[in-house]
Amino acid sequence: MSAVGAAIDILEGIRDRAAMAAPDAAMAMGETYQDYLKNVTLRRYAHPPGTRTPSPRGAPPGDMTGNLSRSITCRQGPGGGTYGSAVVSPHTIYACILEYGGDIAPRRGKYLHWVNDGGATFVRRVHLEARPYMAPAARDTIANGSLTLAAMRSFTANVWG
Repeated sequence: MSAVGAAIDILEGIRDRAAMAAPDAAMAMGETYQDYLKNVTLRRYAHPPGTRTPSPRGAPPGDMTGNLSRSITCRQGPGGGTYGSAVVSPHTIYACILEYGGDIAPRRGKYLHWVNDGGATFVRRVHLEARPYMAPAARDTIANGSLTLAAMRSFTANVWG
């Protein structure tokens, strides 16, 4: 084999490895985001169960039990070859209302049994202000460069070994 043929084989190998690196790079970014979300964003404020959240209005929710943080998973999304994705999502019943805010009403009966630091009461409806945590974590990990770094490390490992 000539030197040119050997060089072509090497370059084609690099091209092929680079083309297949996207799914792993996406997963590395997803895992980095998940880690930041669970260990930084959702750990900023803490308080015991049954008390009001100490976080400022519009800030991520305070950590009471750790259930929200433990429910967050990262899995490989659709993709393959030059395309990759990762899905990071919470799996508690109250995850969405914390992120976006909204009203809670009873499914059965006329009243909710609502408990907070003012004591227990029965109400027809409760409005919860948004306590976004997913969007701020995404902004933070983009701004601090950790997602880019995770993708670069994964890509480099896949292409160069």
